[in-house]
Amino acid sequence: MTRRLLQHPLTLIALAAVLALMARVAGAQEMPAAKARVAVAARALMRGEVLGDSDVVYRDTTVRGDADARVDTKVAAGWITRRVIAAGEVLRSPAVEPPNLVSANDPVEVEFHDGNVRLSIAGTATRGAALGERVSVRTELGHRVEGTVVARGRVRID
Repeated sequence: MTRRLLQHPLTLIALAAVLALMARVAGAQEMPAAKARVAVAARALMRGEVLGDSDVVYRDTTVRGDADARVDTKVAAGWITRRVIAAGEVLRSPAVEPPNLVSANDPVEVEFHDGNVRLSIAGTATRGAALGERVSVRTELGHRVEGTVVARGRVRID
């Protein structure tokens, strides 16, 4: 009976899958650790708080693999908490995010650069966006364009 079970194709496939999973887990545990300087909450923070200089402390720590891939070392004063954060917790996305430089229905200047040519038109942002994020803008003529937020109230078409 045992010999027949081992010869069954589904048993062989399951055994191969288990061996592959074991190899993957063993490889994940052997990932090299890297030292990094990360932002940590200096005190307990409530949702929606704007981080101040005294709220962020930088500490050296060890980060490993994909689990810590979201650690953002650029967290700074002015960022906003999106959930409750405990004192000593590493500040990472999506728990903290940069502030929006453009809000929904805000008037924005849409600019386009190409060599020596610079065009600029007025528009209205359709949603909020932070520095470097893409946002859709409704122009005065009613057209929709998409660009990247480059400053407060300014969107650049790429």
